[in-house]
Amino acid sequence: MSTMPYQPPRHVLEVLQRIEYEAPLTADDPRYVDTREARGSQRTLDRLARKFGLLLSTGDFLPPTKKHVLFFGHTGSGKTTELRRYARDLNGAQRFLVVEVDIGATLDHNNLQYADTLMAMARSLLGALDAAGVHPRSSALAELENWFNERVLSSEEGREFRAEVETGVQAKTGLPFLAELFARFTAAFRTNVAYKDSLRRVIRNSFSQFAEAFNTLLRDGEEALVAAGKGRRVLFMIDGTDKLRSEDRLRFFVHDAEQLLAIDAHVVYTAPLSLKYEGNLTNRLDADLVLPMIKLGERDGSRCAAGARAVKDILLKRADRSLFASEREIERLVEHCGGHPRELLKLLKLCCEFAEEDSIDARTVEQAIAQLASEYRRFLEPDDYRLLAQLDRDAIHAGNDERTRRLLYHLALLEYNDGAWRRSHPVVRTLEGYRLAAAEQPPQRGAL
Repeated sequence: MSTMPYQPPRHVLEVLQRIEYEAPLTADDPRYVDTREARGSQRTLDRLARKFGLLLSTGDFLPPTKKHVLFFGHTGSGKTTELRRYARDLNGAQRFLVVEVDIGATLDHNNLQYADTLMAMARSLLGALDAAGVHPRSSALAELENWFNERVLSSEEGREFRAEVETGVQAKTGLPFLAELFARFTAAFRTNVAYKDSLRRVIRNSFSQFAEAFNTLLRDGEEALVAAGKGRRVLFMIDGTDKLRSEDRLRFFVHDAEQLLAIDAHVVYTAPLSLKYEGNLTNRLDADLVLPMIKLGERDGSRCAAGARAVKDILLKRADRSLFASEREIERLVEHCGGHPRELLKLLKLCCEFAEEDSIDARTVEQAIAQLASEYRRFLEPDDYRLLAQLDRDAIHAGNDERTRRLLYHLALLEYNDGAWRRSHPVVRTLEGYRLAAAEQPPQRGAL
């Protein structure tokens, strides 16, 4: 039975209802646009696969014992969507069983610690093995179950959780029991503030035993995967860790990194671009892979046709061309998003809210640009404008001080070509503070 071809929304209200900033696209979503040429990221998947010992061109597979990789990029730039596409290529009987862990869906990313994440990883691993019909030996499951019984359920801090388990979990042993147990435990980290810290303390105090039990389960599960022809190693993809607050990000990726590394696994974590420049990551984390931004222009100021085409395609898969008064409105939205997919969706959302009728005209687009610019005006300081104007005028890389990292984190400054050059957000350049700072700049020293 054939399915109807995808049709973009043709009414501004329908466009508005379908815009979701936090919802990445699935691998087969008809709205997906191939942005590899536009980003210059044609080799990103190949590099990621090689880090985990897989040569995609030949299928050669020589994985390391463990590898923890950070996947950097601006927040909202499409990291999760791209990772989901990568997962499709990395998953397979002679490759990996890819286990996706969505922090945003399962935990509170406004208050996240390594203990929460490791519990979510255990939950997702158990669920993925069960779904694949792969069952580790009972002895491997017993180690994790014993840790839970002896360290969590028997502790004073775990008393309330123990009561919930005794009344809610039906199966008492095996993979289904552990999967349900960790599902409830993870839910407690998300919803029950009252004893979240107590449970974290229990995990910290018994972490060595947990790590050993987790590693035993993982090794045994991978042996079972091979025997069943369902994969050769497990690859975790942890999404949402790029949205952590500053203090949580520092604790998670820096202070608690050794606990994460104690798990002998293959893991990809999404990470904010600003973290890459903070200079305090342990060298045991593989931290050089970046998803570049979509380029609308090149460093020398020439137009990047592939980038403009890709951004336009992203726009027209969310709003039918008939909604725009002319091509000029489409071009203005493309120009002012800076090649950032989420910023494009924000502008489109604002257009739908400002449109007086079921049409997006020039006045509506300018209102949307001004409204998005006002969001940046609220946090930018005079010195921010001066730095942004300097970076736009001068081709020389100006370093990575705290102010620069803050501007990168908040998207007032956008980075292209794996950091080779940067440019201020186009809507910021419409603000009077920026225009004044730009007028005060000395003569240009190099082309941008």
